[in-house]
Formats: sequence, structure tokens, C-alpha cells
Amino acid sequence: MSPADWERQGACHDQDTNLWFTKATTAIARRMCQGCPVREVCLEAVLAREAGLGETRRHGVIAGLTGRERHRLSRQRAAEPQPAPTGS
Repeated sequence: MSPADWERQGACHDQDTNLWFTKATTAIARRMCQGCPVREVCLEAVLAREAGLGETRRHGVIAGLTGRERHRLSRQRAAEPQPAPTGS
């Protein structure tokens, strides 16, 4: 699925983007993300896009998580043991 495909399926597709970047609307944005059919794809895309960014460089609610929460999740994932590659 290309980015354009899944982005058009997102609950946020036709919404005002300010909804995800305003503290006063954080709860509304989170609720909308929770019911989104492409939330997991969105989360993986934003984590890849933000790879290596510090906590203060991650803005808005994306995939239902704040920048601080996405930073914490990225750090947790990086600390998890990676499976050993299997030989072919």
C-alpha cells in the first residue's frame, strides 16, 4: 500500500490539520485516531519519518500518540533485542 493509498483511508483525511497540532484539541485528535482504520500503518510511517529525532522535535498527535509518547515508543523499540538473522 503506497502512502497516498493509506493516507486517503485515514480518519484525518478530510480534517483540519490544526486539530492534531493544537493542545486544546489533543483529546479530540486522540479519539479520532483511536478509531482510524490505518492507525498502525500511520504509526509505523511516522516512527520511520521521525527516526533519530529527539523528543522536542516531534510535534502533534499522530496515530493517537503525542510527540513525547512516540519518542518513548521509539526508544523502547530500540532497546528491545532484535531477532538474529537466519541463514538461507
